[in-house]
This record gives sequence, C-alpha cells and structure tokens, in this order.
Amino acid sequence: MSDIVEVRVHGQVFKMRANAEDGHLQRVAEYVDGVLSQTSRSFGNQPGHRVAIMAAMQIADSLIQERASKDVGEMQRVETSRVEGILARMIAESDELLAEE
Repeated sequence: MSDIVEVRVHGQVFKMRANAEDGHLQRVAEYVDGVLSQTSRSFGNQPGHRVAIMAAMQIADSLIQERASKDVGEMQRVETSRVEGILARMIAESDELLAEE
C-alpha cells in the first residue's frame, strides 16, 4: 500500500508516494542528502543545480561501478563452473582409464 511520505533532502521537504513501513524511501533520501551535502562542501559556492548535477554524477558513477563489479563476479562464477565441469570430466576419464588397467 502506498502512503504519502515526507523526506528531507538538502534542506527541502519532498512529499512522495511510497510504502512508509519499509523505510526504503527514507534511506534513499538520506543517501542522496549525504551525497549532496558532501558535494556542496567540496564545491563551495556553486549554484544549487550545479551541486545537484555533480551529486547525480557521483551517484551514477557509484552505480555503474557496482554493476561492473557484479558483471565481473558473474563472469568469474561462470568461468569457475566451466572449469569445474572440465575437471570433473577429466577425473571421470582418468578413473575409467585406471579401472581398465
């Protein structure tokens, strides 16, 4: 069920529709607020829209890096499974050869 949830980001209150019980929107707002605050401190007296764009770039960069990391992990898992399959076949063939002797 969706409720109207108020969150505060960079000193502004936003009313949004979300599930109030799970707190997900609040965690998202806190994360964005933290990035905006850090970006604002880092870039000084820049206009608000420039700070927002730089913060969005930082968040997008983190997301892209996380996705790339997961992709590499998935590729490694697939390769490990492939190698395990090859090794299992080699062991089975070795066992057959040894049984024939």
